[in-house]
Amino acid sequence: MANINKFLVSTIIFIVFILSACTQNQQITCNKPYILVGTSCCLDQNDNSICDSDEPEPKPTPLVEEPQEIGQTFTINDLQADIGNVLGKTVFLTKDTELDHVSIYSSKILKAKLLGTYNAAPYYKPVTLKPEIVIEITDPEYYLTDLESFKNFVSQNRDVFIETALKSKEIFESEFKEGGLLKLIYAIKSQHSSLSEKAKYINHSEVSSVLFYDEIDFPETISGNIGEVQYVKVTRYKVNISDTDTIAKTSIPKYTQELSNINYGQSIIIQCNPGLIVALSVEEYGSEKNSYEKNYNSLGLTRGFFSGPLRRHFNLLITDAQALLKMCEQRYQFTYIRGR
Repeated sequence: MANINKFLVSTIIFIVFILSACTQNQQITCNKPYILVGTSCCLDQNDNSICDSDEPEPKPTPLVEEPQEIGQTFTINDLQADIGNVLGKTVFLTKDTELDHVSIYSSKILKAKLLGTYNAAPYYKPVTLKPEIVIEITDPEYYLTDLESFKNFVSQNRDVFIETALKSKEIFESEFKEGGLLKLIYAIKSQHSSLSEKAKYINHSEVSSVLFYDEIDFPETISGNIGEVQYVKVTRYKVNISDTDTIAKTSIPKYTQELSNINYGQSIIIQCNPGLIVALSVEEYGSEKNSYEKNYNSLGLTRGFFSGPLRRHFNLLITDAQALLKMCEQRYQFTYIRGR
């Protein structure tokens, strides 16, 4: 009987223990994002069955900035040195004009230019020429982004590239009144150079003016945008000259002479990048060694007479232009010039 009582007591204690445990478990409920740990709930925001409070502090992720392509800028001094290295000569660029969105630089040289002829005698005068011209487009809104915009730019600025050629007529006509042209005429006509100082200008008339070339071409190239400007114009005059050393001391026309003026300009224009233009120009015509080019004032002159000089100058210019394009690809393709 005593053994039975002990068994009943043990059984009752066991059942009470089980019921007590079940009751406690039913009372603690953890809803996500919380989890039950022991007899309490803790936050498990990342759902990895570990209390967030027990996880180590995360190390901050270092900010990695995207690399930015910063183009190197060049001054006009840098550019003139590069052009000089390519052409194998000294180039000194000076600012000519500054417009709203364009700055123009040129390498200026003083050189004898063939302005015209009197009979077979050529007339030269020292003139400031611009064999190299650089144009910087300062406003990105006007950058030349395609071939069409380049063509429009060359056409609109055609006078810049052949400026000296266009001024040749004006310079020549001013020589009727002053300078050595009248002295040359009088000395040859009278065969007395000592009397040439007495030659006086009376007036002149324009006999004819023929424009042989005024064209802009864009040769096809695989290396970049290139344009060519050609301008050839011949104007003939009659000039009246007097000798004031007469008995009556009056200005009596003594000679009526025919003269011819040559306006010759040729330029190769290179687009170095969307904001930079480089031009190589030939604005003179005829040389002391080339008598053929000086005989342009003969009758019956045609366009074909100038095709030889134009082609020869083009071949020389295009060789230098292609070398400059390679320079642009290596040093200026993704940068824009910065004026000084």
